[in-house]
Amino acid sequence: MQLGLSADLATDSICVLHSTFAVLFAADFPRGPGLYYSPYKFFALLAVYLAWVRTTWWVDQDCREVGLSTLRWNPIMLASGFLGLILAWASPIFLIGFIILLMLYLSPTLIYVGLRNKLVEDNNKVLTPRHLRKVARKLLGLSGREVTEEKRKPIPVRFIGKSSQGGGEEDAIRVRRAQESAHYRSALELVYEAIQSRTTDIHLEPTKEEMTVRFRIDGILQPAPAFDRDKGDAVLNIFKVLGDMDITEKRKPQDGSFSAEVVTTSEGVSQMRLVDFRVATSGSVAGEKMVMRLLDRSRSISDLSQLGMRGKMHEAIHQIVSQPHGMFIVCGPTGAGKSTTLYACLSEIDRFQKNVITVENPVEYHIDNVTQIEINPKAGKTFATELRSILRQDPDVIYIGEIRDAETAEIACQAAQTGHMVFTTLHANDTATAVLRLLDLGVQPFNVASALTAILGQRLVRVLCPKCKVAYRPNPEMLRRAHLPPDKIKAFYRPPREEELERDEDDQPKICQHCNGTGYRGRTGIFELLVVNDKIRDMLKENPNIDAIRAEAVKNGMVYLQQDGMRVVIEGETSIEELLRVAK
Repeated sequence: MQLGLSADLATDSICVLHSTFAVLFAADFPRGPGLYYSPYKFFALLAVYLAWVRTTWWVDQDCREVGLSTLRWNPIMLASGFLGLILAWASPIFLIGFIILLMLYLSPTLIYVGLRNKLVEDNNKVLTPRHLRKVARKLLGLSGREVTEEKRKPIPVRFIGKSSQGGGEEDAIRVRRAQESAHYRSALELVYEAIQSRTTDIHLEPTKEEMTVRFRIDGILQPAPAFDRDKGDAVLNIFKVLGDMDITEKRKPQDGSFSAEVVTTSEGVSQMRLVDFRVATSGSVAGEKMVMRLLDRSRSISDLSQLGMRGKMHEAIHQIVSQPHGMFIVCGPTGAGKSTTLYACLSEIDRFQKNVITVENPVEYHIDNVTQIEINPKAGKTFATELRSILRQDPDVIYIGEIRDAETAEIACQAAQTGHMVFTTLHANDTATAVLRLLDLGVQPFNVASALTAILGQRLVRVLCPKCKVAYRPNPEMLRRAHLPPDKIKAFYRPPREEELERDEDDQPKICQHCNGTGYRGRTGIFELLVVNDKIRDMLKENPNIDAIRAEAVKNGMVYLQQDGMRVVIEGETSIEELLRVAK
């Protein structure tokens, strides 16, 4: 009986539920707004939400790279997105809420893109027609048009698989292997851009996500457009192949060399230039780093008059290097142009009547009618061993790339005392310190006194751009402290400040194309010449005192580096700030 009652109750419950659903789904049932679900509208909101999350992350990363404030842009991007989502869900009409969400997402994004595009190179700008075409080609796989465009614009660079310094034929196999590599055109573009911008060194430095590129121009490292990591590694391997280096070895240091023929155009005139590259790699925690030194023969200096010397100093050095025996040292820090000065000194000598032999590491420029020897410590060819051998070759003039150890210094001093003229370089801050450096290497004071003829200290200062340099009236008090007549010096010069630059229609400063906005173009030398006379020799033999030697040299006519630099400042070739940076 209980079972029969339960069955009746179940039947009644089913009837009630059926009647309820029938009423709810009836067409005439009164319905209010909301309580609906549309998958199309939901996925549209989800797509905008995901785009906003990705864009906010990109803005945070990009701000750090281009130098904009993350403290300003991160709150703007987060607040605009959250506000848009709230208004989109609260709006009773979906279309209006969706439009408000899009506006709040796109407005700060487009404003940020406009600001950051003004700070980066053309290649790194986003949402431009070029960038959109590149994205479309990548998404759709349309590479044919890009290849056609590249063929239409060939890069006037041809790599040679063997450095012209080594003498020998071109290694076509190396070049062919490089040409078959991915991103070969990127390697050509990098080299061409570096040569066009007067670069002396190219730095390829790996990070976690990209390969940073920097050019050393006029002695200062300047950033260049970076590669993504895969492309950067491919370009680095291309240069390793050209330099005959092992591309599988990425931890141990390696070095190599190759050359390139480059056609450049200046003022409508095309010129073929042969550029040598010295390549050196080293391993780091982020990957393999490479530095390439560019040796451009067309820019080599072959005359002392091109170094920026005063006429009186030029004559004094000409007399020194023309002597039959002695030792002439050029000192200064790395990158001060010491080797260039000594190459120019060799041009002052009659190389057809004298036997000139050089020992270098490595040979930078080829000199006619000069025997040039490159040392190789791995093969046992050091400065000391090569010096012993060339002393048996009846040399008149010996050029030693650098004195690094006591043995080389001792042999150089002995050669200078036995009828040879020795040219060499030494790392020292000034001329008097160079004497102390020789003594510290272990050379006896009487040997230094007998061998040494003169020491030239030098630095390189950047030359102000003639197109944009600005004249100003120097402080009279500063002129008096520098022992300069305030009434005779009318103006000094300096690079323009940002507020002094002309503005374009967007109120952005116009960058000088001649110096690329740096304010400087090219470099010149400042010098300090210490000539060793009999009194200084006596000081060296008895009790070497650097201060006493320096005082005697000044009495003998030596001009300090800073004083020679002030001459360049007064002539309007460089700024006082540049002089203080170089010659502290």
